[in-house]
Amino acid sequence: MPINSLNRTPAVILFGVFEADMRTDELRKNGVKVRIQDLPFRALKLLLSRPNEVITREEFRQTLWPDDVFVDFDLGIRSAIKRLRDALGDSAENPIFIETVDRRGYRWIAPTHREPLAEVEAPPELEDEDVAAATPGDSSASLRKWAWNWKIAVLVVAAGVALGVLGLTLLYRHPSADSIAVLPFSNGSGDANTDYLSDGITESLIGNLAHVPQLKVKSRSSVFRYKGKDVDAQKAGNELGVSVLVSGRVTSRADSIEVSAELIDVRDNTEIWQRHYSGKSADIVSMQMQIAGDIAGKLRSKLSSSEKQQVTRQGTQNPEAYDLYLKGRYAWNNRTYNDLEAAISYFNQAVAKDPGYALAYSGLADVYSVLPNYGGNQNEDFPKSNAAARKALQLDRTLAHPHAVLGSNEMLYEWDFAAGEAEFKRSFELDSNDATAHQWYANDLAYIGGRERDAIAEVNHALELDPQSLVIRRVAGDVYYLARQYDAAVAVCSKLANENPTFAIAHDCLAYAYWGKRMYPQVVEQWKACAQMTGFRGDWGFATAMEQGLRSAGWKGALAKAIEYARSQRTTGYYSAFMIARFYADLGDKEQSFRWLDIAYKEHDWALICLNTSFQFDPMRSDPRFAELVRKVGLPQ
Repeated sequence: MPINSLNRTPAVILFGVFEADMRTDELRKNGVKVRIQDLPFRALKLLLSRPNEVITREEFRQTLWPDDVFVDFDLGIRSAIKRLRDALGDSAENPIFIETVDRRGYRWIAPTHREPLAEVEAPPELEDEDVAAATPGDSSASLRKWAWNWKIAVLVVAAGVALGVLGLTLLYRHPSADSIAVLPFSNGSGDANTDYLSDGITESLIGNLAHVPQLKVKSRSSVFRYKGKDVDAQKAGNELGVSVLVSGRVTSRADSIEVSAELIDVRDNTEIWQRHYSGKSADIVSMQMQIAGDIAGKLRSKLSSSEKQQVTRQGTQNPEAYDLYLKGRYAWNNRTYNDLEAAISYFNQAVAKDPGYALAYSGLADVYSVLPNYGGNQNEDFPKSNAAARKALQLDRTLAHPHAVLGSNEMLYEWDFAAGEAEFKRSFELDSNDATAHQWYANDLAYIGGRERDAIAEVNHALELDPQSLVIRRVAGDVYYLARQYDAAVAVCSKLANENPTFAIAHDCLAYAYWGKRMYPQVVEQWKACAQMTGFRGDWGFATAMEQGLRSAGWKGALAKAIEYARSQRTTGYYSAFMIARFYADLGDKEQSFRWLDIAYKEHDWALICLNTSFQFDPMRSDPRFAELVRKVGLPQ
């Protein structure tokens, strides 16, 4: 069969030392898989589908994003092309593969060769003329090279076919997975007090499998929406966009524990592997190591000793410390003030059991970094977070996440933006797939201002890594309203709120976006909806005070009531002086606003990094006092 008759269904496209496998969405260089994300690979597929033709930006937009996605498309396209060029070792200045066509789009300029889907029978030997027919326009030297490579490939295919149906069946039943999701393990004990154990084992497996080479692992926020549901594995796998699922069950009774786990091929909903583990509760650490090692071994038959060590490590050999750590993570994920305080207690107990437990210190760093948002004291909590993160890194230099915590803390609290950015970069070097780290970086860049395009690119990257995360989608709304793209913020957060009716902070995002649009009744309505969902007395008091003020005297009345409520809160606890200054600024009382900004500076209120991005201060920016405050905080002038 001549090659050109198979061009209608290419399986692999060859160019230079690379091959793009259209069946598995894989890019390989000299036969070795190159890590590339979904969006850049889809851009590659579009370019390869029409070599030597200009693909317009509009065509990229239609191919890469669904109609209901609201992003900065031009920035997203440039970002996808940049990542694709990085993967190929290409450059915009001296292109080998991808040429930029000014004001129009991009063009694939390299010679390509299309390898068809293999037939069951071995194809006959091919002549140079057949190859020439498949690649019109190539130079004769390039064609001779392709012909030689193709003949070699034919011999390999023929040898492979000779293995017969048995070999093909084994390959099909044990695919080399490139993506996986660990569904929340069910709690078989019937005791809700042991949910922390099934949740913790799930999270630990997610973390373990993240170290398997060339394997994309879905994050906790993507998979935990399936917790407690009767899940069809194939449907869940397709929704998550993975090729393999892990599911399981944990049963804890007295001093014994049983765990069952299975691997499921999403393509046909069949079981690839299943195993049952049982032992004493004191064996939990070694059991977790064995489960992670067994699953990794099924996914990758050849792991180096260092890779195996990374996959199976648990951070401690002390079962009591491990149990306390799991309880701490369970409490941390609930995100209420009381749960966060409980998490601190559990992590501290874990450290007391094993002073070398780096992950427990990393847990403390996480909790203290968010505690100021839940009623904590920022001047106590941020330094504690930094100390815990640095201790975690002292114990284990391979951890990436503590660097992200330090990066955010340096920006939010220390106001050392260069140091914070350096920490984020180090985090990305160690783990480029930490969606939360990219989310934090995006949020901090958005707060500071001046790099709106970078902030949007970062939050889009975080969403690409974890598209199901409600928090990241909410942060996308933050990024847009801080960039003063209020319609985009409303679109993002309205969709989020409609799809997730109990997700409180989607309404908080909407309130700020509507404030920017000067749609005041909607501002109060959204803050009230948020307060109803959080159940936090402070949120409810603030929202109802604004509602009363709006009814009696319009927006100025709402602001006056908000200020009255906020100042009353400071008599018995904490309320952000920066927020009070923002209310006064919108009310038009410049002197009171400056007074409260001065208080915010003396209290080292972290929200001062939002000076440049808060529209309420626009009428005050020409005042020398404002410029001086911006300088003291260290923000870009």
